[in-house]
Amino acid sequence: MRRFFISPHPTFGNYANPKISKINASPYFWWWYALTLNENYLKLCKTVSVKGLLKENRTDMKTELIVYSDFGDVRYKGCRYLAFTKWWTAKVNDNETRGEYLFAEPQQSKKIQIIKTSDDALTFANDTDSLLVAIPKSLKRTQIDKTLNTILKKYIVGVKGRSVRNPKFSRARYHLTLPLLPSAIKIAFDLYDAKFIEAKNGENLSNQAIAKRARYSVTEKTKTDEVSDKSCRRRILSMSVSRHLCKAKNMIQNTAKGVFP
Repeated sequence: MRRFFISPHPTFGNYANPKISKINASPYFWWWYALTLNENYLKLCKTVSVKGLLKENRTDMKTELIVYSDFGDVRYKGCRYLAFTKWWTAKVNDNETRGEYLFAEPQQSKKIQIIKTSDDALTFANDTDSLLVAIPKSLKRTQIDKTLNTILKKYIVGVKGRSVRNPKFSRARYHLTLPLLPSAIKIAFDLYDAKFIEAKNGENLSNQAIAKRARYSVTEKTKTDEVSDKSCRRRILSMSVSRHLCKAKNMIQNTAKGVFP
């Protein structure tokens, strides 16, 4: 059975030669990519002994260790898209790939059934996705139908429209904290890469230079000639670049806590 993802999951076209545009269209790729830029997490990847640190009661690293036990070593060389493809499709157990294990919704029973044993009754009573109801056989059908209708209205609440894809309804191990447009995330990381990764020899690039390197521009609707002059446009662009860089930095920091964005 194919697993369900609330947010758009990546498609690859070809695992050996993944299609960049398809991968960029998934926020889960940018979650992984942000984690690969988290310096503290990368240091953890180099030195971690999860069992050893847990035995030492390193409570100061507990969250990071839990994230590491789930996400694993995200260091890579070469093409980031190929590295992500291998990471996402790697088997973490007999039934799940890394992507499914982390981000897919849990499998649910899709059928209504009669409970015949006490063990099954206990299982379904503790299952938040199921509703266990006892129906006395002596009751009239009309009374049963009326009571069931009342119970279902109270406990079975449908989710319609866009809410079905709202991450707040997710029961996956990890999910986005809010709906995101991957294209907006890409802008932030394109600018971040231009500032910190593509820059060579310790260059301290201005926001204008960063925008040029990342081929980023801002179109502002203006009402007067005064606000559309060159210096104002440069200021608007600089402020926009700063905002995106701040967003990227926050996303990178949050990933070690198992949070995105």
